[in-house]
Amino acid sequence: MHRVLANVASSEWSVHFIAPDGKTRIGPWLLHDSHEPVLEILAWCGISDEELAEHYSSIRRWGGSSAVVMLTDAKLAALIERGLGWPWNGYELKQMKEAGKYPPQRVTLASVRRATKG
Repeated sequence: MHRVLANVASSEWSVHFIAPDGKTRIGPWLLHDSHEPVLEILAWCGISDEELAEHYSSIRRWGGSSAVVMLTDAKLAALIERGLGWPWNGYELKQMKEAGKYPPQRVTLASVRRATKG
């Protein structure tokens, strides 16, 4: 099992994951339109009842929360794979969403080659 920090902000219902070092992002940074998809992500992560109660309390009080979740090898690998080609942070995604361009397309080697062809 791998200890991962799941961070949630209610202002844009953003979710992102941080490695135990407190600096390394794991997987994509995601924006949602409501709390429900965020709760589904936390359930997928296997959030404990205690952490979920703290999540609700933190969202009510401060508009954000951080929950420690324990991911299996398979779930951690899936999260890392989902983040491949996803270089955007929450601020950039918010701007894209406001411009009607969310969700963006993942960056792939093929898309980079197409963009650089003259």
